[in-house]
Amino acid sequence: MKRMLLLMVLIGLSSCSHPEKSIKKDYSSASISGYVTALQEGRFLVVDHEPQYQDNGDEYFDAIWFSSEESEGVEIGDYMYVWYGASLLSYPGHAGATKFVVEEQEKQETVLTEKEVIQQAVNELNIITGEHYYSPILTKIEYEKQTNNWVVSFENENLNKPNIAIHIKDASS
Repeated sequence: MKRMLLLMVLIGLSSCSHPEKSIKKDYSSASISGYVTALQEGRFLVVDHEPQYQDNGDEYFDAIWFSSEESEGVEIGDYMYVWYGASLLSYPGHAGATKFVVEEQEKQETVLTEKEVIQQAVNELNIITGEHYYSPILTKIEYEKQTNNWVVSFENENLNKPNIAIHIKDASS
């Protein structure tokens, strides 16, 4: 009887949840994942942060403008997973999002989050260019510990626009 009681207690304790441990969800079935770099009248631009390569070796970043009736609350800098069906073959593409999930960012050793850095960089990009950068394609976001700076690089789908690297100082803690 004591063994049975002990077994039940051990099973009960092992099934208790630990709130400090997060369970990583599997979003591998998503059509694209990346950062939101622009918002425009009920649609948002998602740019994959990992480069893709064409057959000739040229590098590009998947980027798609998504429309969704549920896009309220989407913000520049959000990292999201998006599912969609057919898309227009322009660059960036255009599609209707059938589902999307915004991923909560994990705490880093920096003061600013990647989301805050991207928001500041997009604002700075618009100031530097003196206009709304229509489709900012995020090609790099990196924290340089030695200088306490973030480097955020953008290119534009319009080949007449220059590629731009923006440096953002991480706030002091």
